[in-house]
Amino acid sequence: MSETGFEGFNWEKYENWNGASLRVNDKIKGQDRKTKVYSFEPYAQELFDLYNNQTHKFIRKDLERGDVVPIVEFSFIDGSGKMMVEILGGLTIDVDLGREKRFIQIYGFNTISEFIEAFNTAEKRKQFIDHGIYAYVVESSPAVKVSLWQGHIKKIKDEFMEQIQSPSRAYVAKIIEANRGGFFVEVQGVEAFMPGSLAAPNKIIDFESYVGKEVVVMIEDFLQDMNSFIVSHKKYIEHVLPQKISELSLSQKYSGSVTGTSKYGIFAEFNDIFTGLLHKSKMKEDTYHKFRNRQYNPGDALEFYISEITKDNRIILTEESPEEKREKILKFVEKYDNKPIDAEVAAIMNFGLIVNAEDLSGVVPNREFRKAHTSPKNFIIGDKMKFKLFEIKEGEKLVFTFWLEREKKEEGA
Repeated sequence: MSETGFEGFNWEKYENWNGASLRVNDKIKGQDRKTKVYSFEPYAQELFDLYNNQTHKFIRKDLERGDVVPIVEFSFIDGSGKMMVEILGGLTIDVDLGREKRFIQIYGFNTISEFIEAFNTAEKRKQFIDHGIYAYVVESSPAVKVSLWQGHIKKIKDEFMEQIQSPSRAYVAKIIEANRGGFFVEVQGVEAFMPGSLAAPNKIIDFESYVGKEVVVMIEDFLQDMNSFIVSHKKYIEHVLPQKISELSLSQKYSGSVTGTSKYGIFAEFNDIFTGLLHKSKMKEDTYHKFRNRQYNPGDALEFYISEITKDNRIILTEESPEEKREKILKFVEKYDNKPIDAEVAAIMNFGLIVNAEDLSGVVPNREFRKAHTSPKNFIIGDKMKFKLFEIKEGEKLVFTFWLEREKKEEGA
C-alpha cells in the first residue's frame, strides 16, 4: 500500500490501534505464546476457534490424525462393550470401551458396566455431553478411529492454558512421586509438577509423607522445555483464603500441628490451609515451659483458639478459651472501675498504641492523643504509662483512654 493509502486509512475505528502498533485481544480464549489474535471484531473468537479446529459450529470433513472434535451424541451397542459416538458434522464412529479404561476412570467409574449403567437414558447422556466431551482422531484412513481419553487430555490441556492467563478454577491433584525439588502429580489425567515451595503454606519437612495424598491446586505456568504444567497449592490458598478466613470462629477449639517456632512463639498449621501464631504471652504455663525449653518440633500436635484475625489476615492464636477470657476481663473491669491503670506500651501502630496491662492487652486510639495534644509517636515500646479503661468492644477488646495525670496535678495546684 502506498504512503498515501496509509495516510488515508481510518485507524481510529480500530480500538486495538494505539497509534504505534496493534494490541493483542486478551479476551480471546485459547491463545498461547506463539498464537496471538489482534482482531477485536465480534466474530474474532469464532474465527480463531475455526482456525484451531475447536469451533462447535463447523467441522472439517477431511479429518486428519491429531484433530480434536466435539461429541454431540452417543449410545451403547448392546452386549458389545462398545459405544457409538456421533461427532459434530454427523459422522458416527464405534469406540471400544475396553480401550478407554482411563477415560472411564477419570469420571469416577471402575468398570465398563458401571459407566454404561450411569448413562442408560438419553437425558443422562445429554447432561454428560453438555460438560464438553471430545474425540481425538487417531486414524483418518481408511476409516476414522478416535480416542476419548486423548480427546479428554487435549481438552484439559487447552483449559489449563486458559487458566494460566485467567485463573478461576481449582483442581484436585494426586501426588504420585516426590523428588528433591517438589512433586510429580496427576491432575485430571494430565501429569504436572508441583514445586515444594508451592505445595504447602509452610516449609515441608518430610516430602515422602505427601506421596499418595490429594491436594487442591491451581494452574501456575507451563514450561515449554519440560513440556509440563506447573501447579500450585499456594495459589489456591491465596484465592480462597479471604473467604475461608471469614468462616473461622473465635469460639471454636481447633487442632493443628507445629510448623516452626520463633522467639515470639509457636507457628501452627490447621484446617490444611491456615497458619497462626501462638504468642508466648497467650500460652498456658505448661506450653510456655515446653516452648522456653525448645521442646516443640515440627509436626507436634497443638490445640488452641483463635484470639484475633488482623486486618491483613494474620491469625493470632491463644490457649485461653473464650469463657476464661471473658471471666478475666470482667474481673479486670471490676478492679479498675474508673481508676488509673499501670500499663506498658507493646506496639506503636497507625491507629494508636497497643498496651499491656497485667496479662491483658488493649488499644489507646489516636483520638485520645489528639485530645491530649500529643502523639503516640512520642512514645517507644516499653514506656510505662497510666491509662483509664474506656470500653469493651468487638470480641471483648479493651479500649483505653490516655490518662492525663499531669493535667490533673495542674488543676489541683
